[in-house]
Amino acid sequence: MRTTKIMMSVGAVVLAVGALADRTPDFARTLTLNLGMQGRVMWIDASANIDRITTLEGVRDIVARCKQARLTTLVIDVKPVSGQVLYPSELAERMRVWKGKAVPDFDVLGAFVEEGHKAGLEVTAAFNVFSEGHKHFSVGLAYRNLAWQSVAYVVDRALLASGGARLRIRSFDEPEDASRATVYADGYVQQASAKAGERVVVALDADRRVAGILDAALLGDEPMVAPDNGFLLSLQGGSMDWAGRYLRAGDRTQFEAVGRRIRGTDASSEKVAAFVSPLHPAARAYQISLMQEVARKYPVDGIVFDRMRFANLHNDFGDAARSAFERWLGKPVSRWPEDVVQFNRLPGEPIKRGRYFRQWLEFRARVIREFVRDATEAIRSVRPGVQFGAYVGSWFTEYYGVGVNWASEKFAVRTGWASDDYNEAGYCEFLDWLSTGCYYSVPTRAEAVANGTDDGGTVEAAAELSTAVVANATPIYAGLYALNYVGNPEGFSRAIETAARRSQGVMIFDLSYIYDYGWWSILERAFAQPSQPPHRALGITAQLRGAHDRVRNPLESNGAGSQLPLVPYQPGGG
Repeated sequence: MRTTKIMMSVGAVVLAVGALADRTPDFARTLTLNLGMQGRVMWIDASANIDRITTLEGVRDIVARCKQARLTTLVIDVKPVSGQVLYPSELAERMRVWKGKAVPDFDVLGAFVEEGHKAGLEVTAAFNVFSEGHKHFSVGLAYRNLAWQSVAYVVDRALLASGGARLRIRSFDEPEDASRATVYADGYVQQASAKAGERVVVALDADRRVAGILDAALLGDEPMVAPDNGFLLSLQGGSMDWAGRYLRAGDRTQFEAVGRRIRGTDASSEKVAAFVSPLHPAARAYQISLMQEVARKYPVDGIVFDRMRFANLHNDFGDAARSAFERWLGKPVSRWPEDVVQFNRLPGEPIKRGRYFRQWLEFRARVIREFVRDATEAIRSVRPGVQFGAYVGSWFTEYYGVGVNWASEKFAVRTGWASDDYNEAGYCEFLDWLSTGCYYSVPTRAEAVANGTDDGGTVEAAAELSTAVVANATPIYAGLYALNYVGNPEGFSRAIETAARRSQGVMIFDLSYIYDYGWWSILERAFAQPSQPPHRALGITAQLRGAHDRVRNPLESNGAGSQLPLVPYQPGGG
């Protein structure tokens, strides 16, 4: 009866939206709302919940509370950032210590599968796919298999005095580095220091001439502002002595930026995770083998991909990546990596795009798509009924930086950075559901407008963008970061309502905050009635994909840069 009702509803919705061929019709969300279907996902981060999830009593309490709150799906983080696992594995290192404390010898995944299934909850296993080490503790496979590591392209910046003396510097928007002086761009305001000799400020005008050198303690109530089109240097320690020796008012200086390739574990551009290269055959095969092992040993309902990406825009620039890119491109790249990307000499200015920049983005996204295809096929070969989910950031127009196109392959991306065939790298057709991190502290556009802030940085806009680019190919569950609402339970309630209304469900990150803030009652009120997640309604996704194709021609889209929400980058996993 349920299947018949769904098929009839799909047909009715297709007729209703047939006149809306000028934009991607959002009938998947409309249909699931009308049927009362909703995905309700609780993400259980391993490190944040390590004490709760490593005892049977803790697991039972989590399961009981989630069932009481009428959640549908548990995501168990069984391979955290470190790459160490929380189940007995024949392939991976077991997590034995976390933050100096011994981790109990307890099968976390096994306990959740048993207790969760008894409670009628869906249990999935999440993998931080290409993260194989934790930089804070220098642990993980990436530190032992150095050849697997992603190679980062980083910049060494310097200020050159008129006589050639060099001072190591960093731009204000680059990772912290206590050994380098910081350069701030036009518009920066330097306040006074508390005491003399603590900080020296150097102003450079638009021609990079020294416009002034001043002890910041002398500023008093009059802050110092960077000159128009100029810079302010904030100097402490030894850099103050350097300025005293080599800089004089009126001297002409210049900036220098030299790119170099280093191991990912030595790069400060990624602070936590030590990534292996998605292009390394052995590293790729290892990830798939781990997920196959779990699918073979445990009756999990699904496998969830997290950090299934490159570390950032500046990875991976190893020799293997160059060779693979040249084969795909069909020609040699003579200047590597400058033909792809270059650093701007001026601190704070955007990178310079090389002649193959757009092709490089497409190539990287195709690498990840091919991994998803290979992984899903291999895992289903050992557990045919298993489903697949993924977590990504909702900021689609910025997400190219990590080498991922999580949209539908039928969504044409029309932006300055996308190649004509970038859509072909879209991977959501391989998934049964997708959660996008709508990690913003303002739930709705109306609230943002009332607050005088950008309405793109809202849960509502992020969910709308996510739904649009996925183009009915798979259910979308808007992800909420509970920490954004600390001290604001009413805002959290509105965020849940907005996420559910603007997507096809809600993903809560993370369980630890719900315990810490005592917000179980909020979930119970938000999910007052039981619900079936759309990804568990057999056949509905295939029906919706077919309906999408009948309503509009493939690739007829407004593109990500026209009428869709402009959702800003927000730090997060994925």
